[in-house]
Amino acid sequence: MRSGSRSMTAGRLALIAPAVAVFALLAVALASLVVASVSVPDASWYANYRKFLGENLYLAYVYRSFRVAAWTTVCAICVGYAIAYVMTRVSPAITRLIVIVLVLQFFSVSVTRIYSIILLLGNNGALNRALLTIGVIDAPVRLIYNELGVVVGLVNAALPFAVFPIYSVLERIPVSLREAAHTLGAERGTTFWKIVFPLSLPGIGASVVIVFLYSLGAFATPLLLGGGFVDLISVFSYEQAINFANYGFAAAGAIVTSLLGLALVYVFSVALERKAKTA
Repeated sequence: MRSGSRSMTAGRLALIAPAVAVFALLAVALASLVVASVSVPDASWYANYRKFLGENLYLAYVYRSFRVAAWTTVCAICVGYAIAYVMTRVSPAITRLIVIVLVLQFFSVSVTRIYSIILLLGNNGALNRALLTIGVIDAPVRLIYNELGVVVGLVNAALPFAVFPIYSVLERIPVSLREAAHTLGAERGTTFWKIVFPLSLPGIGASVVIVFLYSLGAFATPLLLGGGFVDLISVFSYEQAINFANYGFAAAGAIVTSLLGLALVYVFSVALERKAKTA
């Protein structure tokens, strides 16, 4: 019995060890970020925070980052919910095909994926050429190197994060609930909004949190699709740290944005939990 219990304990420790190592590494990284933000020679420890919060120029990075992340989240959830809902209504073979496409899209090289969007939406891209050919527009429409292009790129990258949590909840909703509603005379739209949608709120909440935080910290997409015109907080931190070697100021901006993002996510989670309880 003792040898069996020891082997079970060793097995549990072996399973827990990777998670502990990851959390320890994350804690060290966050601690180093905090230390860098408050290590200011010949000045107060909060000098970097005062400088960042006291200038509208720097606060604009935060505001722009949250705006882009919010639009990305709304668009990704709308598209992702539609895809997840379709996956629950089609055959298993088509569902597997959709999953494969989403997984392949997720694991594709991010730079290659971004440049494919540039080839599609650029001034000389496929979409503009098609619109010019059929006479819808007289001159190319600027679809990239602005916030629209960044949002499109982020939605494309974050789509799997929006689909899979929602799908995992939708597929567990019993079909008998819909059948009972139809038997009682409820139309499809009524059944969806009164039964399916409220029951899928946990999946929507998980998708919103993941997509929002992912978009808030994205770097390659705003850098390449923004073209220097849409600088988010990630690009700001990179430029301050790499180009100007101002690591403390970059860390302060990153910490402020992260804390605001986590606070917003917490408020959203609490509100969603209360909504689910009263539904």
